[in-house]
Amino acid sequence: MTVLSRSVYVLAALDALIISFVTIFTFIGFVSSLPQLIFIVFWFLLISVFILYAKGYYNIRSYGLKDIYLLFEGITVSAVITSIPLLSAGFNLVTFLLLVITAIGVFAGILLCRLLFLIYLKFFKATKNVLIVGAGQDGKLIAEKIQERPELGLKVVGFLDDNMNTIEDEDSTIPILGLTCDSEAVIKDNNVKLVIVAVKSRMDSSTLTDLVKGIPLGVKVWRMPKFYEKITHKYLVSKMTVNWLFYNCVQKKALLYAYLKRFCDIIFSIAILIVTLPLSVIAMIGIKLSDLGPVFFFQNRIGKFGQPFKMIKFRTMYQDKVEEDFDDDLNEVHADDKRIMPFCKVLRKFHIDELPQMINVLRGEMSIVGPRPVREEVYYENKDRMPFWESRNWVRPGWCGWQQINICEPLAEERLEYDLYYIKHRHILWEFAILVQYVAKVFSGRCK
Repeated sequence: MTVLSRSVYVLAALDALIISFVTIFTFIGFVSSLPQLIFIVFWFLLISVFILYAKGYYNIRSYGLKDIYLLFEGITVSAVITSIPLLSAGFNLVTFLLLVITAIGVFAGILLCRLLFLIYLKFFKATKNVLIVGAGQDGKLIAEKIQERPELGLKVVGFLDDNMNTIEDEDSTIPILGLTCDSEAVIKDNNVKLVIVAVKSRMDSSTLTDLVKGIPLGVKVWRMPKFYEKITHKYLVSKMTVNWLFYNCVQKKALLYAYLKRFCDIIFSIAILIVTLPLSVIAMIGIKLSDLGPVFFFQNRIGKFGQPFKMIKFRTMYQDKVEEDFDDDLNEVHADDKRIMPFCKVLRKFHIDELPQMINVLRGEMSIVGPRPVREEVYYENKDRMPFWESRNWVRPGWCGWQQINICEPLAEERLEYDLYYIKHRHILWEFAILVQYVAKVFSGRCK
């Protein structure tokens, strides 16, 4: 997988070493055999690295005080998950206490590693100069996205563009440094390390030849849509990129993925229904006692290929206040909203009201992970005004999704970008990571 910086691999390797060393040091005097020690180390390492990956700790990112808590949360959850098979296999409570000590040591070690990494980024790592081929709309968009992300360590030095109209009408603070035939001199004079090709139309052979001659070997070259995905985790929606997405969706491997995903949906939905049964019973009793109305709320939503279905939720609003056209995926509801029954405010905060959607998953109308389904009115409104809106319905809608864990209240255009990014990159391991991240946000009350 192409990365912007090898630091993501270095951080993952250092984390793995810290986790392994601390676990071995803690447990080595308390286990009776080497295989037991290897199992504990491997199991804790696997769970911890996966959860840190799910939390985005191996993406290029800016770090803040909130990340200290998120790191603590991730390592704590890893220790708890690791303890389950160990305790069920006959290990005593001493093992659990040792895992607590291990978690504290791992948290301290990784935190120190991140602090040293931040010092390296601030004082020692050199900024990479970027040259963008194409000063049109796409070129300026990617330049803007780079400038919004200083943690990338990139600086746009300028554009190359052969369109004289673009050069005459230049309105960017970033200069146009020349034509594509000038690429060799521009790259050399500005010490360019990365070139982004942001030309919408197909380039002719002479332009391509100029770039091949002018870009020295060792300088990284990216297509603009691919680079946009890499730094925003969204899909650049255009006629050309959606055409590429079509071919991605009809490949042979997509068929195998579809069967495997459906199998996982059935298993996980049954597991979620069983595990959360006590919560569901409490929710149903509380709703019934609140105003004696129906327990469930049904709403028409749009599913795969535009097929409507009835999505199920626990009713959280007073019966006489329920609005059939209300979409709480798009409409903000404040905690003090008078329509919500007092008991149900907790249900909404921790998304317990969405548990009945597991029935939709079992019916095949929804998936555990996917684009959130919208109401029919929203679907047809956006279909008429927004190109490629229907593309988000090439897959089953989801109980949770990539958009939900990245942004709570997106505009329709931004929702489409997140959903198409998910459709392009979806695979079982990543979807499991999305589910883990969503559940963690729900438990912490951070998922609106």
